[in-house]
Amino acid sequence: MANTGAVDTPLVVVGTDGSEHGDRAVARAAEAAARSGAVLRVVHTIRVPMATPGFETVEPNEDTRRAAEELVRDAAAAALRRYPNLTVQATLGYGLPGDVLLAAAERAVLLVTGSRGRGGFVGLRLGSVSRFLAARTPCPLLIVRGEHATPTGAGVPGVRGADVLLGVQGDGDGAAVRAAFEAARGWGLPVHAVHAWSWPGYAGLAGPTEADLRAVGEVHATALAGALARVRAQFPDVEVRTESVLGDAAGALVAASADSALAVVGVRHRRGPLRHWVGHVTSAAIEHAHCPVLVVPLT
Repeated sequence: MANTGAVDTPLVVVGTDGSEHGDRAVARAAEAAARSGAVLRVVHTIRVPMATPGFETVEPNEDTRRAAEELVRDAAAAALRRYPNLTVQATLGYGLPGDVLLAAAERAVLLVTGSRGRGGFVGLRLGSVSRFLAARTPCPLLIVRGEHATPTGAGVPGVRGADVLLGVQGDGDGAAVRAAFEAARGWGLPVHAVHAWSWPGYAGLAGPTEADLRAVGEVHATALAGALARVRAQFPDVEVRTESVLGDAAGALVAASADSALAVVGVRHRRGPLRHWVGHVTSAAIEHAHCPVLVVPLT
């Protein structure tokens, strides 16, 4: 299991803490690695508190270390039982869970985490780091959550749902659009592209007329088609359903995710005081989607 694989072999990284949600994350990561021919790196973190003035750093004792090593080995072994030909690395990290996972995923093609964890000193506390990772991940981040979180079986793509849901804001979402189409093609599913919009200005006490709403709606529908056009031409075999709706984007995406195998959203990394911010729509998807969520960094 310790084989690192070839230097140019793709890498999929997954964090686990031994919880049910962590096990689901490992199963989805193993499926993704097997499907793409990647090495799977299973990471478990011992959270080591940082030293503060007047206090010494608390190091994990030997029993804690042995238990953590056994946990990550068991998770790696579970992945191998599903996919015996998979190359799996079992890695134990020390420090803050989000920092450890980001370091492990520096050259990865996919980072996977669960939506919740069991917490505790040894635990990774997966749910507490999902938003942290989404704001910083160097590669697509799969957050395994919802009713369709678990693969259907060994050798079968880990997907249950009617489509791949794609949240579209505009022309700058190209990386997220491509990721959605690639997932849809791999699973033989259609793409359901959703774009939500609101009335752009003040229309008096009576509000906009039906003609006004229709005109603005047509503009947004055209913009949605334009945002998909280039990638859509590259995936002519993928069926696409577009939906441009008047309403809250976060609410529309979460509602549409009830029947989806995967929801795909893009996120732009920020600096300074906003570096923790992932946006209203991405945040809602991470917390409330009914299916796994793929967060794709946008340039």
